[in-house]
Amino acid sequence: MNYFQFAIRNIMRYKKRSIVTIMTVSLGFTALGVLGGFLNNIFSRLKGQAIVAERLGHLTFAKSGFKENGKLEPEKYLWNKKELTDILGVLRNDPSVDLATPRLRMFGVTSNGKASTIFITEAIVSADDQKLIKTNVDGRTEVDGLITLNSKKGESSDVIIGSELASMMKIGKGQNITLLTSTKDGIANALDVKVVESYNTGNPATNDKFVLSDFSMAQDLYDTDGAERVVVTLKEPDKIKETKEVLLAKLKSAGYQLEATTWEDQSASYKKVTTLFGVIFRVLTIIISVIVLLTVTNTMQMVVTERTKEIGTMRAIGMLKNQVIKLFCTEGLIMGILGCLAAAPVLLIISTILRVSKITFTPPVASVPVPLVMITNPVNIVVIFLLFCVVAVVSSFLVSRKIANQLVVDSLMQSN
Repeated sequence: MNYFQFAIRNIMRYKKRSIVTIMTVSLGFTALGVLGGFLNNIFSRLKGQAIVAERLGHLTFAKSGFKENGKLEPEKYLWNKKELTDILGVLRNDPSVDLATPRLRMFGVTSNGKASTIFITEAIVSADDQKLIKTNVDGRTEVDGLITLNSKKGESSDVIIGSELASMMKIGKGQNITLLTSTKDGIANALDVKVVESYNTGNPATNDKFVLSDFSMAQDLYDTDGAERVVVTLKEPDKIKETKEVLLAKLKSAGYQLEATTWEDQSASYKKVTTLFGVIFRVLTIIISVIVLLTVTNTMQMVVTERTKEIGTMRAIGMLKNQVIKLFCTEGLIMGILGCLAAAPVLLIISTILRVSKITFTPPVASVPVPLVMITNPVNIVVIFLLFCVVAVVSSFLVSRKIANQLVVDSLMQSN
């Protein structure tokens, strides 16, 4: 028996019911596809914010214990010049590493001569940072509004500050501010620096206190010739866990006990936001799936009721119960597939409209508007496709099992 051929004929016979079923599946598929596309966009933007805008790279290497105690006793976790040179040599010579750059972070008070506030400075090697901000994240190589220091010599006292900090301090381009902090030995040290630019860091938690400074200037201010961290970007970010272990093993064989932290573990907001929205998406998936299940079940129930005598006739000429159920499940599967396929061009149209209209929004824990677009994940689309096909088959099974178990005589005597 050709179940597929019979199912197609029955779908064509009951066009109105079939269209309702197909449209129900299509609407559910479209809703989850759009929601999933929005969430993928948010997650991707937050990923780019962490890796590029926050300059976390893919991996950060530091002395063992730095993550737990580095802020309390930073001087204990500094590398000297030789150690830093050796570590950078090991990392830069590894074929999986795209960039390895030293970092220093300092805290203190900044003043414009009239008012003071706290600051956090991330000291970067400008030539390396020029490369870091072009790191490819999900096909994008730039973060809107992101800038960095120039690599010109003799400009180590130049800094870039957060836009909110600039607004609070009433500091414009070309003006000077004073950075006051402590050296590694706890001695107060201060330096006048020139603000060459300000920008929105994208993170409201840092935009009012962030200072991007030159690495050599920070070394002088902190009275060290080394660094506390090395930030690494990889040529194959998807293999970050495997690469992390390989690099740690190489550094250990070179005589250095280090810890490595991924950008996800360092980002203060990424995991929290993705976990929260992941839960919301799963709950909405369940709700939409149940709605589709009930709607398709109701529609299939009406179809089966109209075909009670037909089912009784098929049973009377020898068709088994399982064959009747299989026939209806095949119909459900075909309508589920058609519904999902019908949603594909709708998703494409919605995605195109959003991309052309250039609508923006400010995602959670961010201060910079980003384009409201859909990023389609093929794996998610396949999962939703399979989910709704299963929902359509289950609906057909639940309805057809009851009528298939009915006595043949009762089915034949059923009035429409």
